[in-house]
Amino acid sequence: MGFRKPRKVIGVDIGTHAVKTVLMSRAGGRLKVEQAAMCPIDRNLMNLDPVKAQEEAVRTTLEKMPVSQCLIVGALTGQTVVVRYPRLTDVPKERLESEVAKEAANSIPYDLKDVFLDWVVLEEYSEEGRQLTKVLLVAARKEVVDVRLQVMRAAGLECGILGVDSLALADAAEACDFFMMNETVALINIGLSSSSIQFVKNGVSNFIRDVNWGARELIQSVAKGMRCNYEQALERLEGYSLDHTAVPEALEAGGIESSAFAHMDSTGGFSQVESGGYGHFETPYLEDIPQAGSYLDPLDDEQGLLESDLSYLDSSLGKGASVFDLVVTPLNRLGVELRRSFDYYEHQLYEQPVDRILISGGPVAFAPLVESLQEVLNFSDIEIVNPAASALLVSEESSLSAFHSHPAQFAVAVGLAARGMVEI
Repeated sequence: MGFRKPRKVIGVDIGTHAVKTVLMSRAGGRLKVEQAAMCPIDRNLMNLDPVKAQEEAVRTTLEKMPVSQCLIVGALTGQTVVVRYPRLTDVPKERLESEVAKEAANSIPYDLKDVFLDWVVLEEYSEEGRQLTKVLLVAARKEVVDVRLQVMRAAGLECGILGVDSLALADAAEACDFFMMNETVALINIGLSSSSIQFVKNGVSNFIRDVNWGARELIQSVAKGMRCNYEQALERLEGYSLDHTAVPEALEAGGIESSAFAHMDSTGGFSQVESGGYGHFETPYLEDIPQAGSYLDPLDDEQGLLESDLSYLDSSLGKGASVFDLVVTPLNRLGVELRRSFDYYEHQLYEQPVDRILISGGPVAFAPLVESLQEVLNFSDIEIVNPAASALLVSEESSLSAFHSHPAQFAVAVGLAARGMVEI
């Protein structure tokens, strides 16, 4: 029997909290989401055997999908890879590959024999009489790639393409037809242990940065402040309902201006093969960010710390602090990190303001998060990504119930699947 080219793609997004998979095909010239699934990763097993924990979650999401008939597209996490956006001047096409290799040798902080490199021309244009070629250059250490492929193979998958989760967001936005002509869009994705922000101008990726802030900071803050474990803290966040009478005191205690949550009027819910996507930008403006602990590390409250050791919490908060009180400080930190990225992009790179913000990830339905970003980033409306209401064909079948319930959490998986559809 001869080889039959696959006509469908499965995008596999292995996150810190859960695995999300999307099965995509074409119907009438449009991309169609046929199936989607999500499975939380066992936290206890993750501490003991990360490969096993991720493998089991991957297998669970693929139980009802025709894996053998599909191209599999996986992803590395943004913080494990390096991305650069070099501009090459007056370089003819026949010398482009060698010039990119020189750029990689000068800018990638690893020995090139230890990494996989990939690159693509983003755009070509003239400026002051010179021909410029803008390139997306990506590097991933071989050991990082090997670990990800190990998880995929343990789950019985042969990965045809390996992308990067943060870069996949642009592919998802393009597939969903979220971009408009002559605009600059900021794509923000909030994960459990980290978040990413990517600026896309006229449909072309221009700048990307990962920050060491994730929903885990919200969970950890509540766990510490309320003396409860991880699951109990998560439950309290999920069941959170804003008490408007507590807003002024919480804002004052958290050090955020009182206008930051002035428009909050809704109930918050909390739910949860070589390319790259993390730029280590060595500039005086973007200072180094302290590295967060591994997501495999236990929460501080699980280590039995005394109340006097809970330095993460604002000293003005007492034992009776509400969920809102406890999340103000970590939310402020996220806002500051993202504001720095916006300032750098708008004032030092392009001096062009961002037109729209699209946000995705697990905690986007948590009202205080979106409201605080609206204030800090000076945007009255931040759009929550919804692939279920886009240019994609998406049915109402039961196999897509998770996709309809938590569409913003499937953005990366949609992008990976869409990337694969380009190749078949």
